[in-house]
Amino acid sequence: MGASKDDVAEAAALVTGGNATHYWEDSGIVGRLYEKTLGLDGIYAWDVWLVYKPGVRWDAAEPPKPDFAMHQLGRRVDEIMPRLESKRFAEVVNVYLAELKASQ
Repeated sequence: MGASKDDVAEAAALVTGGNATHYWEDSGIVGRLYEKTLGLDGIYAWDVWLVYKPGVRWDAAEPPKPDFAMHQLGRRVDEIMPRLESKRFAEVVNVYLAELKASQ
């Protein structure tokens, strides 16, 4: 059973602030598009954690490649991107936020 919009709203409440944007899309197309962008070769991109630096826009048919990505998709993906480690993910996000703050 997949996540419901209610589940997503609860999870999104954990990441707030002016630099976070949340989307809900229930057709599955976004996961299939990210499957291509991330080079997952047939593995649906549903539990991926992506970070983009400021200014990145999705202006093409497929989403842009993230500046940093981690996953919780299984061992086959470990060769493509690192498995999610919350402390490491937070470190990277904090570095990007510091860069953003310094540029303002």
